[in-house]
Amino acid sequence: MTAFLVTMGIYFFIDLILVLSANLQLGLMGMANLGFVLFLGIGAYAATVFSIGPEPANSLQQYFFGVALPFPLPIILAIVCGMIGGLIVGLVSLYRMRGHYLAIITLAILTICSTLVEGYPKFLGGSNGLTGIKQPLASLTSSYNGYQLIFLGLSAVLCLAAFLFCQRFIHSPLGRMAKAVRENESAVTTLGINPFRVRLLATVCGGGMAALSGALLAEYVTAWGIAPWSFTEIFPATAAMIIGGRGNNWGVALGTFMTYVVVGEGLPFLPGISADPELGYAIQWIIYGVALVAFLWFRPSGLLPERKGRWKHAPEFVPAMVSAPSDLPAAATIAEQVAQEGVHASDQ
Repeated sequence: MTAFLVTMGIYFFIDLILVLSANLQLGLMGMANLGFVLFLGIGAYAATVFSIGPEPANSLQQYFFGVALPFPLPIILAIVCGMIGGLIVGLVSLYRMRGHYLAIITLAILTICSTLVEGYPKFLGGSNGLTGIKQPLASLTSSYNGYQLIFLGLSAVLCLAAFLFCQRFIHSPLGRMAKAVRENESAVTTLGINPFRVRLLATVCGGGMAALSGALLAEYVTAWGIAPWSFTEIFPATAAMIIGGRGNNWGVALGTFMTYVVVGEGLPFLPGISADPELGYAIQWIIYGVALVAFLWFRPSGLLPERKGRWKHAPEFVPAMVSAPSDLPAAATIAEQVAQEGVHASDQ
């Protein structure tokens, strides 16, 4: 039981990093960027080729490049590759595309990249994938349970770093600009803010975070292929963000726990479902769909809605002087009295 809980903890932290990346782009910025799974695959393949070594482990495995770098260089380089990928995707799609057009072009880029990897086996292993990925920090212990605890600590620390980064991003002036761009792009433009730069920065940061999630996942399972790099991974991450609360990192954490842990991992243990994995998989997707539709219909803000900003030093006289059209005569009377007092003062 302890080993199962540790494994669930590892997957929770890895999945939470991915959902935080999606929330940074979809929730905070309001961008319909459904290609965030692309950066997950970029990070996983980058961590793989930077740790797998130059020689294939078997004759069925082929890849164009490989080198065995010590920890934590593969993870760092995977983050860099994810950020570069986010920059390229942002430059291609964000300048002119909005709404469903942005969703379509990001999905098209994801399809092109996955088809390229699958169609050319000598590039990154094709549909067979890559195996023999080096486990980070494996030299610290010789037992399986001990390594599980070490990787749990590693994933928890990196997830905490990603969470704190997102918290800092949201509550910084840049985060307030991102919310303003999401709510009214035209008004923000009149203030001299470039919405394209804000969106591009969010995409680059989100790409690096998603790549971190992919790198951790590949190094934990010591293998990576084309199967996890598909459209099906978009739906659970988006559902977790919407159910928990878009734009709220604590809500995202709650949604990730409910979606990935409670439904994704707890459902197969229910009586009658554990003996039929296909039935459990089908019910899991039905629950995802029903919950997503219910939240979008009845509570679109999620379980923990995004907190609205408040003015801390608003002048007290503003609501009294500028309120409703019915107050316009009173405001005119006040203005007339002030003008008369100014005339009397000048006479004196």
